[in-house]
Amino acid sequence: MKHKVLQKAMLVSLSVMLIGISTVFSTGKQVFANSDNEADSTRTLKVLYWNEDDFKMTYGDLFSQKYPNVNIEVVTPGGMEAIRDYNGAIQKYSPDLVMLPPYQYQQMSKDKKLVDLEPLIKRDTYDTTTLYPGLLDELKEQGGGKLYGLSPKADSYALLYNADLFKKYNVKTPTDGMTWEEILNLAKKFPTKGDKNSRIWGLSSFGSSNLVMDIARTEGLTYLDPNTLKATANTTAWKNAYRLSSEATKSGVLDELISLSGKSYLESNSFIMGRSAMKVASISQLQSLQAAKNSVKNYKPFTLGIAAGPAAKDRKSTGNVYIHEIFAIPAGASHVDAAWDFIKYFNGEEYANEYYKPKNSNNSIGAPLSRMIKEYSGYKLDAFYKLKPNLDSSITSYVLMNKSPNFELRFRSIVLKELTQVANGKKTLDKATAAIQSNTQAVADKLKKAQVAK
Repeated sequence: MKHKVLQKAMLVSLSVMLIGISTVFSTGKQVFANSDNEADSTRTLKVLYWNEDDFKMTYGDLFSQKYPNVNIEVVTPGGMEAIRDYNGAIQKYSPDLVMLPPYQYQQMSKDKKLVDLEPLIKRDTYDTTTLYPGLLDELKEQGGGKLYGLSPKADSYALLYNADLFKKYNVKTPTDGMTWEEILNLAKKFPTKGDKNSRIWGLSSFGSSNLVMDIARTEGLTYLDPNTLKATANTTAWKNAYRLSSEATKSGVLDELISLSGKSYLESNSFIMGRSAMKVASISQLQSLQAAKNSVKNYKPFTLGIAAGPAAKDRKSTGNVYIHEIFAIPAGASHVDAAWDFIKYFNGEEYANEYYKPKNSNNSIGAPLSRMIKEYSGYKLDAFYKLKPNLDSSITSYVLMNKSPNFELRFRSIVLKELTQVANGKKTLDKATAAIQSNTQAVADKLKKAQVAK
């Protein structure tokens, strides 16, 4: 009798176990153990990164303080050059965690080679409400509708302006979502006369050729098709960028040069010193403003305004957001939970509090975190998070850089030469546009020949 009861109990247990297994396979869902249950056990995390020392200094040491039970193994396949082949490196080293540039994230997501993070987010009720919403949307779009990675830093820019100068010259202050053309039209409303070292400037910039690239970045323009190597620098959108920068140069509103002349960087920066109405900048400029208050003799602070922008023509997106590393977990990773703990930490509030601590005030924090905070250095940061990032142009730039690291510099020099002639009245905009297109194609053709020769 006891034998029959025991046999029946074993059959029931086996049935329950089979039902559980069947459920996993029939739903096709990812099933993960809760990492909280493994908190007391020693775990391993294998990370693919370009330099072990840099990883430890940037991430590893801080993470080990939080998770001392995790043994981190950093695999470095020969440095930055070798890690361009992420697929090969992942196959060879079988890492649990990778830090991907946007292009590799896009390609590996498309090939279903990464773990979908949303089931993990749901399982752990991980708070994403204070993560940069536009960035989350863009990562999902680049991932084909699924979230395969998170990026802790979003190097976003905003339009900083001197509210006192706008009031003095009775100019309407900038608003969120302004395009480059609207910003430059505002700049033209300020006086253009006076000595360059003491006059007022409408916009701080580093030359019309750089302004062209800034406009192109905002609008998501590319000057070359990375697949066909056909120049695309003569489109209507590109011609508009050339026009805007040339007109701005002619009008005299651009503060194109910073002349040190024995002065410090802060004293030579016209925007920081209150002599420029606007500047497109990252949050590092906020640090510089605070530093000027403490270190520049007889410094006169001004009322700073910050608007979301510049924006693309849709007024909702911008290419002026730089993403350098997207944390992701390769499909088939052995230690998913350890990798997920790492991603959670560096995209969480605890790390954000550490990152923005006053003790770091002497360091240059050029990129705001994707975990949003309300203010930094006494200034509100919401404008840095209002526009949706567009990573397409940075993805194209990455591909072109791998084909030819110096190509963008060549393109910039071509643009500078042609637009200087336009500004000096020696060439029409149409002829300059045609020359930029033909010269860019000539450089691309040489690149093609070099590739064939290899």
